[in-house]
Parts: sequence; C-alpha cells; structure tokens
Amino acid sequence: MQKASGKETYLITNTLNCLPFLLDGHSVLIDLRNESSVAGRIDATGTDGFMNIHLIDAVFIDRYGLQYPFEQFMVRPRMIRQIHLPAHLDAESAIRDWLDHGRKPIRKAPQQRKGKMTFKEKRAKQKHIEVLNEISKNQK
Repeated sequence: MQKASGKETYLITNTLNCLPFLLDGHSVLIDLRNESSVAGRIDATGTDGFMNIHLIDAVFIDRYGLQYPFEQFMVRPRMIRQIHLPAHLDAESAIRDWLDHGRKPIRKAPQQRKGKMTFKEKRAKQKHIEVLNEISKNQK
C-alpha cells in the first residue's frame, strides 16, 4: 500500500472525506452530476483522501433508468453530487467514534510517529468536535 500524502491526510482529518473510509464494506448509492447514479459496495483499499471512491459489484444507472453491472467502478470527486448513506448507519456517531478512539491509519507509513499530538492535530480534533456538537444542537 502506498503512504498517504500530507494533503490527503489533512483532507481526511478536516473534511467529510473520511466518510468513504467509515463506509468501508457498506453498500451506498452515489448520485452523479450527469443525472445518473451508481450503487455498489465501497472498497477502502482503492479509496483515497481526495474523495476518489472505489466500488465493488457496482451497478451504473443512467439517466433513462437503464442499468449496467460492473465488477469494479471508480467515481471521481468531480462527478459526485450526493452520497446516500445506509439507513442503519448513524454518520454522526460513526465520526464521533472515529475521533474519540483515534482514527485508524488509512495507509500505514513505514514509521509510526509516537508521542503527543501536535498543536495542529489538537486544533483539528477540537474543530471536528465543535462541528459535531453544532449538528447535534441543530437536530434537537
């Protein structure tokens, strides 16, 4: 496996680009910008922090409703309009668990850094928690 770049790690940590990694193995429906859709199971090994999503056992549905099966399908971030999350999954709690229990390394680097979190990491984690609290407050 390839090591994640600094920008990729930043995007995964500070944006919702972490969702494809949280949805690894789940079936999702992705609406595309060209009025078509694709449904399939997310494979996190082919997914990256730039929101390129790799689907397995996918079905492409064109704007006329015709379906085309694919063993593998790659969705580029520019084409994504919306990702429909599975009904049984609570995205807020999944992100909270990911933040609280420490995220799993997306791609293992040759050396794992040990020690305290840096100021930037602490600030990013605090910002995530503030956003999640605001979402919870707005839902009530």
